[in-house]
Amino acid sequence: MNSRIILAAALAAATSTAALAEVGVELKSPEGRAGVNVDVDVGAKATAPTDAWIGRPVYSSDNKDLGEVAAIAADKIYVDIGGFLGIGETRVLLDDDAIQDVTDDRIVLKLTEAEAQKLPPADKAPAAE
Repeated sequence: MNSRIILAAALAAATSTAALAEVGVELKSPEGRAGVNVDVDVGAKATAPTDAWIGRPVYSSDNKDLGEVAAIAADKIYVDIGGFLGIGETRVLLDDDAIQDVTDDRIVLKLTEAEAQKLPPADKAPAAE
């Protein structure tokens, strides 16, 4: 009975984010005990851009400091790359699928530093906020 309640609660919690997640539920009975294993993979959409990203440092996949997020427009990220103290920066446009990881202190791209340096300047980029 308890396993059914746990399963129902796990399914309810897991499927509340089903639009953004892949959910797997497996019933297990290790050593004669009933149990539930819930695996939730939120995937790339967990990194949907938000205004909280503005000003956050951006790093390459090879751990090089590239610059910072300048603006967000829907699923587009404008990043100021290069330069020193705001001089000589190039604003580039990234899709949210270019994001590898997001933490409280940085955003990591799937691109290496060399690949990021080759990105073309963004056309009509919004002003930094």
